[in-house]
Amino acid sequence: MNNIFKKLTIGEPVFLRNLKVYPIKAENSNGFSPATVEEAVTSGTGEFRELDTPEINEIIFVNRGNETVLMLDGEEITGAFQNRIIATSTIAKPNSNSRIPVVCAEEGRWDEIGGFKTGNYSYPRLRSLLIKKRQTRKDLQEKVWQEIQRKMTVTKTRSATSSMHDIFNNLADEIDRYIEDFQSMDHGTIGIIGSAGSRILGCDILRNSNIYKKIEKKLIKSYALDALEYMHKGNGRSNVNEFLATTLAALEKKRPARETQNITIKGDGLIGQAFVYQNNFVHASVFPV
Repeated sequence: MNNIFKKLTIGEPVFLRNLKVYPIKAENSNGFSPATVEEAVTSGTGEFRELDTPEINEIIFVNRGNETVLMLDGEEITGAFQNRIIATSTIAKPNSNSRIPVVCAEEGRWDEIGGFKTGNYSYPRLRSLLIKKRQTRKDLQEKVWQEIQRKMTVTKTRSATSSMHDIFNNLADEIDRYIEDFQSMDHGTIGIIGSAGSRILGCDILRNSNIYKKIEKKLIKSYALDALEYMHKGNGRSNVNEFLATTLAALEKKRPARETQNITIKGDGLIGQAFVYQNNFVHASVFPV
């Protein structure tokens, strides 16, 4: 794997209400610049579809464009028979059809309502659960539904279909307040660590600043949804330097066996995944356990 991990540093935090966002910076972070799912779907070069016989845990992505499309774990796809979230980071090559592993994020609906659209990024606690339960391959879907129900309870939101998308919609004004005065991170930022109070919420690291800039606000909004739970739970210090060091140490131990691969990350007090494409690191998402 490339040596980008050896050059990462943490910048000064940005304070967004009770959410602290620590920029992760790298020197010379350019190069690979795929399209995002939102860019592809908005431009019409990309389209999600149900299988001919729809299945809860798999959908199709049709890439009619000439660009590679990057999909991140936890990205929400709404519509069709039910809202889904992408289970693992992956890419769709130009002019290809790809089967995409997904998890249902809307327990109470199995009814066609029109084509798929892009949605939010899942909040860190839910993405952490995806990684944990995928390793055991046991009760993943049930645990996701239970977590969405828990989130509805603690945020005092309602949804007729137990939809994660409805939680974001119901709290849209609150979440938007987190970024109303937000200015984009400095050049060289390739990811973030988010914390609220003394709790580290998670960490996302991208291949370069080109990719990070495209997803920055949606990513921060996802962290804001978790931060809302800790609005009144103190303002202690969290050791983000130690968390990043442990993350990088866990990543450095991994040697991908294939050119394109998802890798599970395990370290002292953390769990995550990394996506490797063409033998290069593209995305890592890491969460405390």
